[in-house]
Order: sequence, then C-alpha cells, then structure tokens
Amino acid sequence: MSEIRFRNAAHRDFFLESMMKCRVNDCYHRAFFYVMGIAGETRQNINAMFDFKTDCINPEGMHGGWQTSGTVKVCHLAFNLWNGYAEEGREKLFTPEELFCCEFAPYFIEGIKARYPEYCRDLPTPKKQTEHTR
Repeated sequence: MSEIRFRNAAHRDFFLESMMKCRVNDCYHRAFFYVMGIAGETRQNINAMFDFKTDCINPEGMHGGWQTSGTVKVCHLAFNLWNGYAEEGREKLFTPEELFCCEFAPYFIEGIKARYPEYCRDLPTPKKQTEHTR
C-alpha cells in the first residue's frame, strides 16, 4: 500500500485506523476502506455503512440523509469491490459510466488497484524503436 495515493491526510488516517479496527488485512478490506475514506461524509458515517463487529457492509446505509450524489458513488464502488454488490433493480448505477463521472475517479482507480493488485501491476515500458525494428 505504500505506492497508493491518498486524497489527503484525513483519507490516509481513516484508512489506517479502519484497517486497525477491523484487524483483517486483505484486498477486500483494503479496497473497501480506501474507497470509503475518499470523502469526508463517508468517513464520518462509516458506522452506518459497515458493521465492524460482524465485519459486514450495511447496504441500508446507502439511503441515509447525509448521502450526496458523490458519496453514493463512493459507497457503490466500495460495496461492489467488497463482494460484487449491486442493488437489485439499480444495477446500472454501479457501472463505470455512472461511477467514474465525478471528481473521485482518480481515487477510484487506486481502490481498484488495492482490490486487484495481481492484475493491476505496472506494464513494462515499450522498447524504443530503432531504424532496424521499424
């Protein structure tokens, strides 16, 4: 996780504190808490979205009065990265077209990298073409 970019210090601190609180360090928890930490509102309302005692997401929290269009996208992506969750009948709201059309998109990419590190490794730099290889 040392290469991951955080939006700000509050995002980083939330992520580290949540990982300590849940005491499970796997790609599901890392991706979930990374994404949930992107917005201040989701950080403040994490207990409405995640039950630390049972180690489960809480989809009912998606309908809290504190939610904004941006925080809904944060929660949708975090839940989807957790276990593939998409609200029945509203699956279209969980597509990249819907989710990534916001200011959080660069951080969403980081969350995907956290969830799928084995597939999101850096690509090798292409060799420079010379006269003989053209």
